[in-house]
Amino acid sequence: MSRRDPLTGPGPVGFRPTAWSLILSARTLSPQRRSRALGQLISVYWLPVYWTFRTDWNAGPEEARDLTQEYFAVFLEKKLLDQVAREKGRFRSYVRATLKNFMLMRKRARKTAKRGGRVHIGPLDDLAGVEAQAVRSGESPERRFDRDLMRSVFQESMKKVEQDCALAGNSAHFDLFRAYYILEDAAGAGYESLQERFGLGAHDVKNRLSSMRKRFRETVLGFLRDGTSSEEELVAEIQELFET
Repeated sequence: MSRRDPLTGPGPVGFRPTAWSLILSARTLSPQRRSRALGQLISVYWLPVYWTFRTDWNAGPEEARDLTQEYFAVFLEKKLLDQVAREKGRFRSYVRATLKNFMLMRKRARKTAKRGGRVHIGPLDDLAGVEAQAVRSGESPERRFDRDLMRSVFQESMKKVEQDCALAGNSAHFDLFRAYYILEDAAGAGYESLQERFGLGAHDVKNRLSSMRKRFRETVLGFLRDGTSSEEELVAEIQELFET
């Protein structure tokens, strides 16, 4: 993200609904409600799926977009959700496995089969913006997938924190956090410059940054929790992804 690390603080407390519980409950919903219910999972996983098609499939931007939306349409089919069980392990591993199967299926039918339905993924409307994110070469598909997943988790976490702050009337708190940790000139944004810019005392700057670090960290952990079904899996997920 930047030279600073906002992901420091005490360990997680409690456990919220996971990807598996969301998927299992979504099996009884209509296709439209099912798509909305699983929208948060899709918002995190579409980026690594897209770049998997770009790099492993050698698809162009438009084809990768179509394949990504088609993959999630297949994923949301009730017959596939009916096969899902919590014993399958971490959701990240499940997505990688089903993605490989999907790619094999599409390669076999590439010349003759018609494309199926698609799930609209808003960020893919801006292909130029997606393509501006550099593709890394010389990495294994698994490592690329994990790196793109972490990038997506951070992006979605920033969006959620910004939205939550706006709803609470605390947009200035987010602006302070972004100025210190995220912006290109963050390396020069010390406490004194932040005090002057935001009209705050040193104590207020310190407290607000501490509060925002905690909020951002909890949001990131929340997205990662969605892909696991126990504290043990969450710890393992964090260790593996932050090693990428």
